[in-house]
Amino acid sequence: MSGRKMTPKGQMAFGGGPPITHLPPAMKAMFQPGPPLIFRERPGTKRPPPYSGVSKYLGLFENDKPPARTIHETPRDLREKRRKVRDAAHQGKLAEEVKKWDPHKPSSSVQAVTTKDAYKTLFVARLSYDTTEEKLRREFETYGPVSKVRVVQQRSKDDVLTGEADEEAKPRGYAFVEFEEEQDMRAAYKKADGRKVDGKRLLVDVERGRTVAKWRPRRLGGGLGTTRKAGGAPPPRVAPRPVARPYVGRPPPRRPRSRSRDRGGYDRRR
Repeated sequence: MSGRKMTPKGQMAFGGGPPITHLPPAMKAMFQPGPPLIFRERPGTKRPPPYSGVSKYLGLFENDKPPARTIHETPRDLREKRRKVRDAAHQGKLAEEVKKWDPHKPSSSVQAVTTKDAYKTLFVARLSYDTTEEKLRREFETYGPVSKVRVVQQRSKDDVLTGEADEEAKPRGYAFVEFEEEQDMRAAYKKADGRKVDGKRLLVDVERGRTVAKWRPRRLGGGLGTTRKAGGAPPPRVAPRPVARPYVGRPPPRRPRSRSRDRGGYDRRR
């Protein structure tokens, strides 16, 4: 524009003066220079004290023998000590019961579940608590005539073993089955093991109390398994079966189609 003067560098077009003069006081203070830095002299380095030996301190050491070490029992040691005391008491009680136990002379507490002939008797374990003597008899009569079936019950903590089922009885999960013929017992021993009754796989074995020398039941520290004994190996874990998963979010895989199959009667060799 003609007649207009050029604004000097650093000046405002209207009002004159530098731009900082037009700012409010609070913002103008942000652009003010700070106080000068205080000059500090560089600190000098100190020399460390010279190294000296410990010979002058030898007279301060004790010449007497140290006191005896006091060993305090940890909670783990206390638990281990109590466990050993319980094990010793249990083993002593177990030894007394082993001396009194005689399978050939059953006491009155187990007379109700004792069969006549041990060589015709099978021991059936892992029974369902809902399995009755009638159902167990029907299952084993397929191998031959059965003369006696006793599902072991226990009605109270101090009650004797009994084969008489009543409303207050609690089954213990095993039974004794006596056949009329020994050959039928042998057939059932070979074929009935693993048979499913009421959703449970049966474990069938011969009666070892009166047929095997020096045999002791599980409650007296015997038995065939070692999983319930002290230091026994844990039972093996069975790997879970793979579960078939549906095709979620993706189409199922296509089956390969044979190229040798004709399509609509069309001969591709022509």
